[in-house]
Amino acid sequence: MPSILTRPWSFIWGGFLVGLAEVLYFLKYETPIPITTGLAKMFGTLEANITHTDFITRTYSADIHWVLIGMIAGGCLVTLIERERKTWVKYPPRVAILAFVGAMIFGFGTRLAQGCTAWHYLGGIPAMSLTSLVVAIVSIPFAYLAFLLMAKLNAGGFMKHHEVKATVQKCVELEYQTETLCYDPQHKPYRDPVRLVLTAFFLLVIVSAGWTALQGTSPNSIGGMAWTEILLKGLVGFLVGFGIAKSGFGTECAVMSPKSLLMKPKHFDAMKVAKITQTMFTGMMPFAGLLVAVLMFNLTILFTWIVLGWDVPVVVEAGRYKFGFHLGHLIGGPMLGIGSVMMLGCEIRTYARLGMSYLTGLAALPGFMLGYLPYSLYKDQIDEIFFSRGFMKEKNMLELLPDNPYVQYAFALAYTAVLIGLLVWTVRKGSGIAKVNAKDYAMLSTDEIFLRGLHTQKKEALP
Repeated sequence: MPSILTRPWSFIWGGFLVGLAEVLYFLKYETPIPITTGLAKMFGTLEANITHTDFITRTYSADIHWVLIGMIAGGCLVTLIERERKTWVKYPPRVAILAFVGAMIFGFGTRLAQGCTAWHYLGGIPAMSLTSLVVAIVSIPFAYLAFLLMAKLNAGGFMKHHEVKATVQKCVELEYQTETLCYDPQHKPYRDPVRLVLTAFFLLVIVSAGWTALQGTSPNSIGGMAWTEILLKGLVGFLVGFGIAKSGFGTECAVMSPKSLLMKPKHFDAMKVAKITQTMFTGMMPFAGLLVAVLMFNLTILFTWIVLGWDVPVVVEAGRYKFGFHLGHLIGGPMLGIGSVMMLGCEIRTYARLGMSYLTGLAALPGFMLGYLPYSLYKDQIDEIFFSRGFMKEKNMLELLPDNPYVQYAFALAYTAVLIGLLVWTVRKGSGIAKVNAKDYAMLSTDEIFLRGLHTQKKEALP
């Protein structure tokens, strides 16, 4: 048991915890886990408690978001269990700046796309949301373009699921330069003024949100919400944060990884992509983890809908313009893909990385706040520009079918079968490329599979 807790996990087990969190939240609230609006409300507490302005609070009321608090706590606990805070990871200024800018792009993108990548990929796709599927499709090519941009800016080597110190030190011995960019034995993180300023901002947000929670006047505050709900939301967030921190689970790398099958090793090398990232992408490990989470939630939706008579959750509200897919989704989707890659991880992954003390997570937090500002300041004008121009009324795939429950049930079961088939294919294909059996693919972490591959290569190189 101690070894299971103290070593990293595979993406599949990370996806299992994220999927379990989605299931628990849905069974209580009949909706996927909301995230981005909760963060905006936490930023709003800074205005309510400190600045007394209304740049954000004119649109989002000041409050605490217990799911987000749980995500940060989950990431923090992993560093305590594994005895490795990520303060040792040294990023050059350009990577921190890219994370900040990426968070601004991503934050504004969530307003236009009516949700983040987690909302659409982990919530919408399991619910057969037509809108979420389109958002995912339009985000993928732009995420890949952002990946190429990062490579052009000489930041391709920093794009990893996680930096595990033991793995990096092994690569130092082997002189793998792309694996060791973040490692500097002389690095003193607590003397880094950028880290100190960003940490102070992070703590200010947490303390301000905590103070609002103690006041008992907001809907999610202590006293304003039942303790059982606070604990449930905290647990849900904790499961997500813990699963991400143990595995490196994320949404943007998951949807990009199948495309890596079309890329030759020389292309990865030309972009100076870390070899462990090549192992992760070509082995489609993130995609397998995402499919596990998606399937768990999808099966839960099917059971509650077909057996219990619940409604299929509506992931995207049409609003006063009555469009299920509009210009905002078409623009916001690409912004989500671009922002995720520039941040070195999607929004939920950033929260876990905040708990793990990654500099990029700290840099992204104020970027999110600035990304929300245009929408909170000019909501009506933005709504008119991006939401009044629609392409379709339907929000869910089921709305395209005849209004016959048996036809819709048959489609939903076929949809689930496709997801299951995708997962089986991914595990078979990915384990074959990674040169491990299916059991090891599911049980070993990315680092363990990578190091095993290095050991095999070394043995083959011996005369």
